Amino acid sequence: MSLFGTTSGFGSGGTSMFGSTTTDNHNPMKDIEVTSSPDDSIGCLSFSPPTLPGNFLIAGSWANDVRCWEVQDSGQTIPKAQQMHTGPVLDVCWSDDGSKVFTASCDKTAKMWDLNSNQAIQIAQHDAPVKTIHWIKAPNYSCVMTGSWDKTLKFWDTRSSNPMMVLQLPERCYCADVIYPMAVVATAERGLIVYQLENQPSEFRRIESPLKHQGHEFYNPQKKNYIFLRNAAEELKPRNKK
Repeated sequence: MSLFGTTSGFGSGGTSMFGSTTTDNHNPMKDIEVTSSPDDSIGCLSFSPPTLPGNFLIAGSWANDVRCWEVQDSGQTIPKAQQMHTGPVLDVCWSDDGSKVFTASCDKTAKMWDLNSNQAIQIAQHDAPVKTIHWIKAPNYSCVMTGSWDKTLKFWDTRSSNPMMVLQLPERCYCADVIYPMAVVATAERGLIVYQLENQPSEFRRIESPLKHQGHEFYNPQKKNYIFLRNAAEELKPRNKK
C-alpha cells in the first residue's frame, strides 16, 4: 500500500487542486518555479524526510494555506494537496516516517495533517500565534514541540488535547530547532535557551546572543554542539558531569 493512499494525490479529503497557474516569463536565472504557488508570501518550507519514497515539498504561506508538491528528479513539481488554517502559517515540519505534517499558525493553533487520509486535526492551542513546531522522536517518547509568542514552550501528545509539559520562556519565541537529544529556542531580547530532551525536556543552559539584532538560526547536523544565528556562533559544550 502506498504511503499516500491509492490515488495520485493524498486522498479525497481537504482540497486537492490549487487552481490555475499564472504564467510569468521573467526568469533570467532559469530557475524551476513551483507549479501553483500560494497567493501570498511563503513563511516556511520543508522537504520530506529520506524515509519517504520520492521527494515532496511542504510550504506554509500568509494566504493561510499549507501546500504539498511532489518534486520530480527533473525539478518539476506536481501539486498534490493542501490544507487551511484561519491565519498565516508560520512553521511546518514532518514526522520522522513522513506520514504526517505538522503546522503552526497565527490563528494560535497547531495542526497534524495525515497525508494518507488528507485530513488535518488540531493538536495544540496557545494564547498567541504559534511561531515554531517540531516533531521529537525520543527512545521513550514521541511528541510535538510548539513555541509561541505567548512566551511558552509546550510539548504535545497528538492523542490528547492537553499538553504533556509547559515550559515558561522569558520572552516571545522567535525561532527554534531540534536535533535529538538537544533543542534550542531563540527568543525576543536576544535570548537563547538550550534544552536537553532525554527522559523528559529540561533546561540545559541560557545564553545571551552576541548579535546586536535578532536573527534566524539553523542547526548544523555535522556539528551537533553548535547553533548558528546569522554570522555568529555559540559553542554549546556539554558540562562536565560530577
